[in-house]
Amino acid sequence: MGNNQGSAIGQSQQRLKDIETLADYMKSDNCKKVVLMLGAGVSTSAGIPDFRSPKTGLYSNLAKLKLPRPEAVFEINFFRHNPVPFYTLAAELYPDSFRPTPTHSFVKLLATHNLLHMCFSQNIDTLERRAGVSADKIVEAPR
Repeated sequence: MGNNQGSAIGQSQQRLKDIETLADYMKSDNCKKVVLMLGAGVSTSAGIPDFRSPKTGLYSNLAKLKLPRPEAVFEINFFRHNPVPFYTLAAELYPDSFRPTPTHSFVKLLATHNLLHMCFSQNIDTLERRAGVSADKIVEAPR
């Protein structure tokens, strides 16, 4: 057991060193452009569920909408037949219900310091924009 604890402490120290090394690099004159690729994990701490996690993901919580399959809520043919589930979900996930996380604030900080070249995000929650990142620095590309 002591060996595992020592290993965990060593890993934590290495992560801290890696973060410090990255921070030092980003503060240097060598760092000119930063490209970010963001996924659902960036917004889950804001209370927005990811799509696929068992029991807590968005797809797992769609049972109340009585869909033939979870993905149907986003399919145009299903929407044409029954738009109620989509609008119900959209109301729950409306961007004004959530606030940017510290990660979104970090993206804004990079932009403020002219380091952000582009932020590619799989998210559709607009929290990068709400944090103050300019739209020309964001590409929203949900999969």
